[in-house]
Amino acid sequence: MLNNIVKIRNDEFNELRDIIYKNSAITFMESKKYLLENRLSKRLNELGHKTYKDYINYLKYDKDNKGEMERMINLVTINETYFLRERPQMDHLVKTTLPEMLAAGKKQCRIWSAACSTGEEPYSLAMLMTEAGLYNKMKIEIMATDINSDVVEFAKKGEYRSMSFRGTPEQFTKTYFTPDKTNFLIKPEIKDKVRFNTGNLTGPTIGAQMGKFDVIFCRNVLIYFDAETKTKVVTMFYNALNAPGYLYLGHSENISKLTDKFKVINFGSGLMHTKAK
Repeated sequence: MLNNIVKIRNDEFNELRDIIYKNSAITFMESKKYLLENRLSKRLNELGHKTYKDYINYLKYDKDNKGEMERMINLVTINETYFLRERPQMDHLVKTTLPEMLAAGKKQCRIWSAACSTGEEPYSLAMLMTEAGLYNKMKIEIMATDINSDVVEFAKKGEYRSMSFRGTPEQFTKTYFTPDKTNFLIKPEIKDKVRFNTGNLTGPTIGAQMGKFDVIFCRNVLIYFDAETKTKVVTMFYNALNAPGYLYLGHSENISKLTDKFKVINFGSGLMHTKAK
């Protein structure tokens, strides 16, 4: 594969970067040229394109390119995840946030995994809430979306290899998965607790389409957006949350300069942002 890498010129990179930004709001810095080369060279070779300019023209003008824009976005989006990743935030939801909601008399909860990738995050939440017996105490709905339609379809299948379980306690794989050759199949009791859909966080209607939530998880996604897009997405999350509402972001994603509408809660092993009443 390395011998077939198609190198991208500066002008091609700038044009392709603008196309990616327009269709996904993901920003590729010039230092990330190699990522586009590594992720798209195979596709260029498959299509017989010698240069990225040929591929850009195919994207923009070829009437036979149906679905290619979606395929290209699927190829360039980053989907690094595994079960129980950054678990302290998940534990905080299960051990603190949801019990406080119950104590306040709330009997149902809608949770949005807003960049779910291949599904490990929402399934992890479902497993932890099952372990804690929370499904017996309140009605819980988990919605999960990602801009990458390929990973959404993967998540719906619920079939995972061992790399998705790095750092996962053995009890979880034994309790909630069925071994199948080299794969692990998530059991229906967890699989049925999550609903998956393709969704672009920067789309004009996603907030209205998703409805209101009590909790939103969107971790390690804002880092790929510029300030304007971050503000747009954070505002959308604010409007999508009930009051009180709870937003869990990645540890390095500071939104204090973008908005003053959320209060930051530092619970020692992580952060949470709350929407006040």
